[in-house]
Amino acid sequence: MPSIAGTVSSKCLSLMWNSMTEPLFLEIESPQGDTGYYVQSIWFARSTTDGEIWLPSDAGSGVVFLKRGNAKVDGKPIMQPYDIQKHSLQSKKFTYSNEMMLFGIRFQPAGYSQLEALNHPLTQIDNLSCISKQVTQCNNLLDFKKALAPYFDFTFSRDHIANFTHAFIQRLAERQPLMDALDETPLSQRQLERHIKQQCGITPKHLARIYRVRQAMTAIKMDTSKSMTQIALECGYCDQSHFTREFRGIMRITPAKYRRCLVSRC
Repeated sequence: MPSIAGTVSSKCLSLMWNSMTEPLFLEIESPQGDTGYYVQSIWFARSTTDGEIWLPSDAGSGVVFLKRGNAKVDGKPIMQPYDIQKHSLQSKKFTYSNEMMLFGIRFQPAGYSQLEALNHPLTQIDNLSCISKQVTQCNNLLDFKKALAPYFDFTFSRDHIANFTHAFIQRLAERQPLMDALDETPLSQRQLERHIKQQCGITPKHLARIYRVRQAMTAIKMDTSKSMTQIALECGYCDQSHFTREFRGIMRITPAKYRRCLVSRC
C-alpha cells in the first residue's frame, strides 16, 4: 500500500482578510516526490461555529468530501458524497456551519487534468464514491490518509509534455518572469499555450498573473509598512495602478484593503 509522505502542519486557519468569530482548525500535509508532482496538499478542516473566510486563488483544482455540517464556496453548496472543485482563477468565499468537518485533496494547477488523461484511480467516480464512504469513519488527517492510500500510487512514467508543463509552472511559482520561463521551455510558445490551456483552463499569461499576485500578497504580509509603490515595483508591475487593478481582479480586494485587514488582526 503506498504511503503519503510529506510535511504536516496543524493550525487555526485565517486566510485572506475576513475575520471569523472562531477559528477554523486545519490539518494539512504537502506531499513530496512523485505525489507532490500532482498533489499540492491533502487536508482536514473542522469548525467550532459558523463563519466564513476567503480562499486565495492558486490556479489549482480539488476534490472535497463533506462529512458533517454544511459548507459553500461562493454561495454554491459543497455536495455529498464528494464535490470536484474546478480551477481557482479568483479568490472564493468559503462559508461553513458550526461543527462542520471537511476533507480534501488539492491538486497542482495541471495535476488533475494530467491524472484524468491517465485514467488515474483518483479521477474515477467509483473510487471517489468509495473514498467518500470511508470518510464517514474519518476524524482527522491521519484517518483520511489511510482512506486515500490505496489510490495514491503515482510511481508511473510521465510523458515529456507533462514534464515540460510542470517545469514551466514551477518556474512561475518560483517567481521567474513569464518570458524567461517561456524561453527555457523546449516547446514553441503556441504549443505551450495550448497545453497549459488544456491542463489548467487558462493561458500562461493568466497563470503568471496569479503567481505574481500571490507574490505580492506575501510581500504585504511580510512587511505591512512597505509602500504599495515599492511592492508593485518589486513584484514586476509597471506602476501602482496596474498592481492594484491586477490584484483586485484576482483576489477580489484591493492591496490597500488587504493590508488594513492584516494590520487590524495584529
